[in-house]
Amino acid sequence: MSRGIKMKKLGIVTVIGAVVMGVNIPSVAGAHAQGGTLTVPIITQTFVEDFNPYSGAQADMVSGTMYEPLYVINSLKGDINWRLAESYTYSKDLRSMIIKLKSGLTWSDGQALNADDLVYSLNLGRDDAKLDATGQWGSKKFSSVEKLNDLAVKINFSSKDGTIDWHLPRLHVVPEHVFAGVEDLSTFKNPNPVGSGPVTEVKYVRDNQIEICRNPNYYKASQGLPYLDCIKFRQYTDNSQIQAALISDEVDWGSNFIADIDKTYVAANPDAHGYWYPANDLINVYLNTRKLPFSDVRFRQAFSMAMDRELIVDLAAYGYPTVEKQVSGIGEFFKTHMNDKVNSKYNYLAEYNPKRAVKLLEEAGFKDVNGDGFVENPDGSKINFDIQVVNGWTDWVQTVQMVSEFLAEVGIRAKTRTVDWSVYDSALKEGSYQASINWSRTNGEDPIQAYRDYFYTAQQGLSWHTNHGISSEKVDKLIDEYSATVDESRRKAILAELMEFTSENLPFIPLFSNPTWYQYNSTRIGGWPTEENNFVQPVFYNGGNKLLVFEKLYAK
Repeated sequence: MSRGIKMKKLGIVTVIGAVVMGVNIPSVAGAHAQGGTLTVPIITQTFVEDFNPYSGAQADMVSGTMYEPLYVINSLKGDINWRLAESYTYSKDLRSMIIKLKSGLTWSDGQALNADDLVYSLNLGRDDAKLDATGQWGSKKFSSVEKLNDLAVKINFSSKDGTIDWHLPRLHVVPEHVFAGVEDLSTFKNPNPVGSGPVTEVKYVRDNQIEICRNPNYYKASQGLPYLDCIKFRQYTDNSQIQAALISDEVDWGSNFIADIDKTYVAANPDAHGYWYPANDLINVYLNTRKLPFSDVRFRQAFSMAMDRELIVDLAAYGYPTVEKQVSGIGEFFKTHMNDKVNSKYNYLAEYNPKRAVKLLEEAGFKDVNGDGFVENPDGSKINFDIQVVNGWTDWVQTVQMVSEFLAEVGIRAKTRTVDWSVYDSALKEGSYQASINWSRTNGEDPIQAYRDYFYTAQQGLSWHTNHGISSEKVDKLIDEYSATVDESRRKAILAELMEFTSENLPFIPLFSNPTWYQYNSTRIGGWPTEENNFVQPVFYNGGNKLLVFEKLYAK
């Protein structure tokens, strides 16, 4: 399961384990037998009787498993897993789209789930910003929503847009017959939930534990799904407690950082304890290109070639991340979108080649004038910059220290500067930093989101990733064009142009893709995603991905 750097730094951890129930229902058409209970530890002080997906109090419990999304965008496979929806279709002018629901859907109380519920759920965000799960009312993308028939809903846009489909999986489709009578939905606790997902029935609520069981009217029941009967959520107060529970087999799905995992977790039960750390968001060193030395692209290229990424990953990042071997702006998470032609042209810039880095510096006029072992700018001024990193982020601090050491080997003086979060945040947004390590939005629904964050002029001052000093009207137009078309061939061509632009300008130095933290225990539960069975990125905090994992799991 993935938590990513962002989740990791906030200490947000969710884990799944299993306790097999004693009763099994015969399997359907050769599928697995039904039965079993997942135990899901969550870091919290206490559980409350709150099952409203809009309250946020216990979103991990309800997102995906109690309330299914319309569909799940499976970035690992580059496809869509249809859930409540059967399809969506854009109009030719991209000013609207039609969503068609599957037939025969019901809520857990037996009432029909239809277009009325979808229209109601979509309009919640129009009337209350706190309920705008897709963010499309707030961004003024949606203009109106209308029911076409019992299974079809039309969304009208305020302007031409072919990216609305990225946002719809975040929508919480809720039953109108339950929610419509509530005065304030943002504070509604929804104590007797009526849901659409595989587990909806609240068995009990305690301060330290909640158990939710099988939906009696689940639309996939005829397929024998779900295989498991219940999910039990157990309260923990910190990561160390969960790590101990994981190693002692109390839980089965971990999202923790575990040092020396082979010697600890795996060694405790080699036959059942496993882990898989697929690539997640891309980690870069951002460079402020407005002033020397970073205003010279040759210096930036030398910076990149001075990095021994394999050694950085092994020593500073504990060996877990995926080494980044290309400089086109997206990482392994979006490997299905990579352009081989662009990568083959520029990948030498991500190779460890200190001799070539030194030669490039000399050719660009960066020379050691005073004989102290460090180069000066071509105008003779001293080079002495800081690379900022948040204080306490140990793996990143170690990474930046190693980056500085590799730079010193090619004659570039740099220092590690640890700062508070507020300083880090404002410096990136304002563009007041010299250099800064940071993650990138390279694990979203589509790679264009990363390039928008990197280069879109209107994002400057709003995004951590944009204010490095490189943007252009041409790139803005390419990004806008991408959003205004659904032609896949044209989108691929635009991505190729953006990859080449990134590689040529190199405003940031890619180091590695952050790992997806995920440990699993196959003692009592089978069907886990693994490197060999890689059907989805195993992230619990993503309701859609969690749903796809849960659907595969079965009690042994």
